[in-house]
Amino acid sequence: KEEVVTLWSHELRGFRTEDARKAHYLDGESDLANWVTSPLEVVYKKQLVSRQTEHQRIDIWDTLEREDTPTYEDGLKLGLKAGDPRWLSYEHASPSRMLFLDGALQSQGDAEKEYHESLVQPAMFAHPAPKNVAIIGGGEGATLREVLKHKSVEKATMIEIDERVIEACKEHLPTMSDCSNIVGSTPSCFDDPRTNLVIADAFKYIVDKDIKDEFDVLVVDGLEPEEHEEYTNSYIIDALVASLTSDGVMSVNIGMAPSILDPRADKGVHPKRELLINNLEANPQIASIHIYEEAHCGFWEPRAFLVACRDSGCRKKWYAETDEVDYQIYERIGGTKSGEVPSLVHFDGATQRSFHTPPRAWETIYCHREPQPFECAYRGLDLDKELFEYFPDDEEGSAFEVRPTKGTEEDGGDGAAVYAKVDVPAGSYVMPTHLAASFEVSDDSMENIRGDPIKEVDGVGRATVIEDFIEFIDDYGHASLQEGSGKNFVEIGGSFLMRTGDDVSEANVRRWIPTHPEGGRPKYSPVYDRHRHSFDVFLVASRDIKAGEEIVKPPALWEE
Repeated sequence: KEEVVTLWSHELRGFRTEDARKAHYLDGESDLANWVTSPLEVVYKKQLVSRQTEHQRIDIWDTLEREDTPTYEDGLKLGLKAGDPRWLSYEHASPSRMLFLDGALQSQGDAEKEYHESLVQPAMFAHPAPKNVAIIGGGEGATLREVLKHKSVEKATMIEIDERVIEACKEHLPTMSDCSNIVGSTPSCFDDPRTNLVIADAFKYIVDKDIKDEFDVLVVDGLEPEEHEEYTNSYIIDALVASLTSDGVMSVNIGMAPSILDPRADKGVHPKRELLINNLEANPQIASIHIYEEAHCGFWEPRAFLVACRDSGCRKKWYAETDEVDYQIYERIGGTKSGEVPSLVHFDGATQRSFHTPPRAWETIYCHREPQPFECAYRGLDLDKELFEYFPDDEEGSAFEVRPTKGTEEDGGDGAAVYAKVDVPAGSYVMPTHLAASFEVSDDSMENIRGDPIKEVDGVGRATVIEDFIEFIDDYGHASLQEGSGKNFVEIGGSFLMRTGDDVSEANVRRWIPTHPEGGRPKYSPVYDRHRHSFDVFLVASRDIKAGEEIVKPPALWEE
């Protein structure tokens, strides 16, 4: 007998004020309506939980869309082979389980790992060794699960306002708080001896207890900023920051990613998010702020996250290379009990590398601020300015030439200098191709190289090549102007032959982006984040340079 499939849709009728629309969990603008109750293409809808608590409404649904197909796990369960037509049918796919709070989608079972790893792991690895971690919200237990994966964690305090969310998720979303495969943990993350569960309003709890210098990492896994008045309160934000240790890190879910078409942030649909960023910028204890996006969290739009650090040294870990992060995962998390699945299914070194630079929309919106930030004038090379290159193998096409110079033993002997062959107008780019080829070396690499290079090695002798390499870096390298990044740039093209003058007035080139008018660099700037390499290497003519004139760098060129 053929089963009858019933498709249904629910829409609220009538007119309501904006506040009334926001307050109704089934309003057409709510996630619950858009994802479950309204669309007819959702062919399977099963309500598992629908309850109103003292704090919010909890809804948990199982759904299948007409275009859903079996997952890899479904295929294993059903024994599906290549070419089996069941691969193309939603009837053999497992439903997606979704959690809604007050009609807003919080997470869904088939993509929650991507979301929670993206929320937690970047902040955890931005800290050298987090021992005491706090979580605001996170009733599903998945944020707690990600924290407990770290061997260094000794205490994880989870502050959740609604105990009934935890109860519902334990029953209907048990995989989210499943720590059974974490070495040294328990079947349920809530039973792990490191877990300290507090049922309270987290913001009020931290403010009232006046917690200071306690948490190495604080993860805010609450509703989106537009649902939290607390984010607009500088007193509360300052209290959260104060609860961090001196090298503490805070991570926040900041909602839907913006578009390059969005208006100024405080005039658009995310004004509270902008206020949160402003409050963190204004806090003197915050040293750096990083924003990144993840498009694989199961939502229709990419999710955005924010990491704020009290120590600028966290930039070094934030900008770590892929292999460095992969090694840290191996050292700090390790494998699972079963050894059959990885500890992390989404986050790795390559993922962190994709988080280094915020997407362009953040830069665009940042530059809508009034007054416009100073660095926004340097979002790209000025197309009205010329490029003047040095071609050692093409004398006719080269704008510069290298001439030998005579010297004494006191000043290092004979050398070379760079001269202009043509007039170079002020603001023109000087040797951009050569400067772009500057290589990057980290502080850690330099420390390893320095080691003891002149030490005799059996069968090898003195490592003179390494000695010469170190000397070259010391002479022609400079630290990144991004404080705490741990990066150094070494010129290897014709630019390193330019003489450094004894006085600024003697120089005729300068850094492409001048020193920020306020000194140093802002703690939050998508512009500096997106163009940090260019800002660390490119030079321009500081005045008109005449043909035949020597090119001279100013002293302290790469110092703010």
